[in-house]
Amino acid sequence: MRAWNASGNANFNLMCCSLCTSGPDSHEHLFFECGYASEVWNAVKVKADIGAITNQWHAIFDYLVGIANSNKASHVIAKLVVSAAAYFVWDERNRRLFTTKRRSKMQLVDVNLSRVRLKLQTMRFKSSVQTERVLRNRSLPRGLLLADDDNG
Repeated sequence: MRAWNASGNANFNLMCCSLCTSGPDSHEHLFFECGYASEVWNAVKVKADIGAITNQWHAIFDYLVGIANSNKASHVIAKLVVSAAAYFVWDERNRRLFTTKRRSKMQLVDVNLSRVRLKLQTMRFKSSVQTERVLRNRSLPRGLLLADDDNG
């Protein structure tokens, strides 16, 4: 893509982050150094009760590996939030490179959380005190709990 840009076939700067315009357009910058992406990540991780995870790949990866096989509601939510945050930051970067459309940080946070919420509404969790608390704290419907005869 850099060669394409250098030849004059593109009208955008591929060398600069399209979200913050102050860093290089690289994976490392986009997901771990970009001020725009960091603010989005910080906002969504607090909502998922994973605020203690730093904005460093090894910390995020280690946390995800630790909960990879868990079906606890809080862990499912955390996994969905991490994947949605990465997807929507990447999507916003591409929107800005290839269209004139832009979303504010808070719009991106809202899109992220609403998509996670929609996905959660297609799931069912075993009823427990902890699960009911997780659903209540996130204003999710009790209908996400399996009926007692479904717990079999």
